Amino acid sequence: MSTTEFQLASYDKPIIVVKATVNDKGPFNFAVDTGASVTVISKRTAEKLGISNEPSTPKKGQCCGGGIDMSLRRVESVQVGETEQRNLEVALIDLSSISKCLGMELEGVIGHNFMKSYTVIIDYPKKTISFETA
Repeated sequence: MSTTEFQLASYDKPIIVVKATVNDKGPFNFAVDTGASVTVISKRTAEKLGISNEPSTPKKGQCCGGGIDMSLRRVESVQVGETEQRNLEVALIDLSSISKCLGMELEGVIGHNFMKSYTVIIDYPKKTISFETA
């Protein structure tokens, strides 16, 4: 079992934010979104990591009730605490407007393809999130 502490983006916007590493670099602020089908890396963070932002696999997705442009890539690893997924498909998306709304730089989103192999337990009073193998 891997237990990681989290922070809330703000009290009026209770978004769970964890520290994550990508390809052993970071940590970066990632929101945990049980409704996101794929893990996301911001285009800005992808540039920092040297992940190509070229639209070789352009897609249209949905976010916050609107359409968004994204490119799909594979990364070697995404890790939250001791929990790691390797060879993970991620979507590169511009998260600047969401970051502005949250009042913090959001560098990614942990989605279903990261969490699907785990029982995810969120303990709000302790501000911890656990990933337990099913």
